[in-house]
Amino acid sequence: MAGSRRFALNVTMNWLAMAAGMAVPFFLTPIVIRSLGSVAYGVWILAVSTVAYLGLLDMGMRSAVIRFVSKADAQGDMTEAKKAIGAALWFRILIASGAGLLSLILALEFPRFFKVPGGLEHAAQVTVLMCALAVAVTLASGVFGAVLSAVHRFDILSGVGIAQTTMKAAGVLLILHRGGGLIPLAYWEFTMTLLAGLATWGAAAKIFPAARVRLGRPDIQTLKKIWSYSLTTFLIVIAVQVVFNTDNIVVGAFVSVGAVAFYSIGGSLVAYSRQFVTSMATTFIPMASNLEAEGRTEALQKLLLKGTQATLGLALPVSLALLFRGKTFVGLWMGHKYSQTSGTVLQILMISQYFGVANTTGGQIAFGIERHKAMAYWAVVEAALNLSLSIILARKIGIYGVAWGTSIATTIIHLIFWPRYLRRELKVPVRIYLWEGWGKITLCSIPFAAACYAADRYWHPASMVVFFGQILITLPVYAVCSVWIFKDELQQMWKGWRRAETVAVQEVSLESTGE
Repeated sequence: MAGSRRFALNVTMNWLAMAAGMAVPFFLTPIVIRSLGSVAYGVWILAVSTVAYLGLLDMGMRSAVIRFVSKADAQGDMTEAKKAIGAALWFRILIASGAGLLSLILALEFPRFFKVPGGLEHAAQVTVLMCALAVAVTLASGVFGAVLSAVHRFDILSGVGIAQTTMKAAGVLLILHRGGGLIPLAYWEFTMTLLAGLATWGAAAKIFPAARVRLGRPDIQTLKKIWSYSLTTFLIVIAVQVVFNTDNIVVGAFVSVGAVAFYSIGGSLVAYSRQFVTSMATTFIPMASNLEAEGRTEALQKLLLKGTQATLGLALPVSLALLFRGKTFVGLWMGHKYSQTSGTVLQILMISQYFGVANTTGGQIAFGIERHKAMAYWAVVEAALNLSLSIILARKIGIYGVAWGTSIATTIIHLIFWPRYLRRELKVPVRIYLWEGWGKITLCSIPFAAACYAADRYWHPASMVVFFGQILITLPVYAVCSVWIFKDELQQMWKGWRRAETVAVQEVSLESTGE
């Protein structure tokens, strides 16, 4: 399959998976909260957030496998690819075994740490245990997911993800309909994770023969190379876990368990909007690795600028709608009692989301070309600043303080570090990066932002259908502005497409005449 067609298929499937990943929780969350209650739902969120830290045991191996396998694939060196996969699998299974043991300790200590109400202690322990074992399964099967990413088969990964999301949702509805609570939900979570892991392993082994490895003593030199790369990535993974998964824990520890549900509603919407971007941006890692292996520096620079435009262009309509209409949306989605608190959390977090999205492409490229050491240092700084500010401000202004701590830390780091870092590593001047990558597409969004503000102030929707109808009505404002700002680029794309079509027609004509 041609490269452009493969990229289009990958992005399309990623978007479908992202759509399923957003739509299912969107409709499912209100049902789960009503069925379990705010406190039990808060326990579920705390369990998932706590167990997520076991993902740190990945130690950056996923990115390392993508890097080395994609590079070996581009160079046609299947022996090196097989060594990398075998070494990573051996290490991951060892770590997954350790995660299984840690899950027992987490389960025993969880009710005491978060002061879980007496009636929910046993359910909380089982929930933590099963969710932790699901993480252990993901650690082992994740090697094969990384292989599929390295060979640009995001379509298969997304297909597995869509099936997992759909089946999990169906099971949750059935469990709740029959009056089930946290324990059966936790067992179902583990079951679906195990099935998805097996499907990923089977797909990788069928498509990429080098993935058919036998578990045994790894090649030490290969393991050292992977570990050298992954150690730096590991620091970044730790920082990312702190930034994105600590907030709910801070709320539970310093505000209350009941407040977690209010915070997680706003935080989940931010996470969904972030998924909307990463569904495309993840395809940049193997692309950048291939370009770097082929020595195409100018193509890497173009990928940075155009990729940044694309990710921001996709994210801004969603982000601005949530920023200016978040409270209205939450009220219609979850109920009026969540509107003010959860909506305010959402608005605070959306401020820093802009900067995080703007630098997403740069981060993916840095992973792909193995230039992520400085990223690790600044990611740790961001995590430490985030956690410190969140705890300090939580003591002063409660739940909103946690959101402000996250937003302030993210904004500072992304403004100070990223533009200069990309200038040094990819030789793209800060002025060009900020204008071509950030500035143009941001200008397109200003009229749309004004339309969202006016709609929320003067046009109050009575239902979700009306709300989304209003968004669709205002979206052409963004589209028209985008066409006007990027008219020169669009004309060049059109001319290039016409030239390609003309050449294709001429080739067909020559073949038909036998010349």
